[in-house]
Order: sequence, then C-alpha cells, then structure tokens
Amino acid sequence: MIFYEDPEEQKGSLKMRVFRNLMLGWAMFIALFGVGVISLLILFPPGEAIYRTITGNACDGGETHSTTIDVADATVLRVLGGRGDLSVEGRGGLTAVQIEGQTCARLGLSRHLESIAFSTSHVGDEIIISVDMPRQASGELIDGIRMDLVILVPENIPRLDIDIEKGTVSVNNIRELQAFVGFGRLDATGIGGNVEISSIEGSVAMTNVQGDVKVDAIKSYGVVRMIGVGGNVVIGDNSSGPASISDVGGDVTIGSAGTGSLTVSKVAGDLSVGSNPRGDITVSQVEGSVRIPGDEERSGT
Repeated sequence: MIFYEDPEEQKGSLKMRVFRNLMLGWAMFIALFGVGVISLLILFPPGEAIYRTITGNACDGGETHSTTIDVADATVLRVLGGRGDLSVEGRGGLTAVQIEGQTCARLGLSRHLESIAFSTSHVGDEIIISVDMPRQASGELIDGIRMDLVILVPENIPRLDIDIEKGTVSVNNIRELQAFVGFGRLDATGIGGNVEISSIEGSVAMTNVQGDVKVDAIKSYGVVRMIGVGGNVVIGDNSSGPASISDVGGDVTIGSAGTGSLTVSKVAGDLSVGSNPRGDITVSQVEGSVRIPGDEERSGT
C-alpha cells in the first residue's frame, strides 16, 4: 500500500514549526534580556540609574518637604545628602534659601520613607541642610530609597559645600563650590569663583568656571568634560574614563590621565600630565610648555 502526503498538511506543519520556533526564540530573548538587566542591577553601581531609566523613574512618592531659611549673615550653604538627586541654583533678588525635597522609594519599599530624616539649621555663618537616609544593620544605605532636593539660593552667597553619598548633582550660577560625591554625576556651570572636588565616583562636567578647578580624585566609570575655565585646572588622580579639557586661562596639571583618552586644547598656560596608564593623549593649541608621558618637554603646540 502506498501513502501520499497531503501538500496542504505539509504546509500547515511547516507553518506550525516556524511559528513555534519564532515563539521560542522570542521567549529566550525576553529571558536573556531580563537576566541581563538584573545582572546590571546587582553587579554594577550604575545599575540603579539604568533601572530608573528603564522604568521611567517609577517610585512611590512620599512626603514633600518645603522650607525657607533667611540668609542673614551666612557665608556658607552646606548640603549633606544621603541618596538622591540634588539641584542648586543661584538667583538674583533672593534673600533666603528656598528648599523643596521629595522622598521616593522603589516600588515595594515605601515603608522606609518614614525613616528619612530631613533637617535645616543656621549655625554661625553656615546654613546646613541635612538628609539622613535609612540604613541596613551593616550601616549601608537601603537601596531604592532616595530624597531629591531642589534648592534656590541668593546668587551672591559666598560658598556652596556639598557632601552627598549617591546621586546626580547639578549646580548653576554659584560663586564658589566645594563638593564630595560618593557616587554619581556632577554638572556645574556658571561658577563665579573656584571649584574644589575632594572626590567623586562617576562623571564630571563643568562649563564657564571663572576661577580655578581642583579635583583630588575621580574614580570608577564616567566621562570628564571641562570647557571654559578662567584659572588653572588641577586633577590629581583620574581613574575614570575619557577626559576632555578646553578653553583654559591658566595651566592644566594632571597627575594620572585615567583609563580613557585625554584631549586637551586651547590652554593659555602649561600642560603637564604625570602618567597615562591606558589611553591616548591629544594636544592642540597649548601656548605654554607641554609635558606628557613618553614625550620630551616642548614649547606650545
């Protein structure tokens, strides 16, 4: 007896196999994508930022804190933050510091919001804004809890001091800045005097700084970008990624150029780079002497 296969049945079977393979492939892609996202969140410090980007910064919002502090004779505004984004802007015509803080918890962690302690004080010549975050028994901050701050200050207040453990910091139109950022990003523009950063683990961007810029240590990942510095630029140890420095009115002195490429241009003074472990150095329009690893000292380029 001879059996004949029905061509239509063959077509139907082939379609089913193709459909099944497509569904299996899609399921594998979704699973691998999920594993990759979870791995980033667990293994890498920037994971929280990636998570917040993917989820649209979703969170359970808690209490909003709003307060105003008269400046009076204060010469320093000190911000002591735990985890969260910070924006400080100097504005003309203000005679008081205006503060608005928004607490936020990743979905399912809102029970910890009540443990956030927000306080302000005026001690001597300092106005102090402090945020204490809930911690684990080990002393580490509880992941997924933050307090974002937006602060408006008189543009003539002499100095802003920032000490924040984790977050994105934006500073605009301030006379002088001192900062420590445990992990995150610092964007500063329109600084009327000097900028001094003791340490940051992340990225640094500066534009239009009238005085000197001194950075003791830049750690971990990120990009360094400085454009328009009226005085000198001094970077002690940059173990971060690529760096670009341009339009500097004084000297540029770098102890270690980091693990990425270094580009320096339009420098009115001298350029000195102590070491460059794993990257290229591009130099142009330096009016003074140039000292870079593996190169003889030479006059401007």
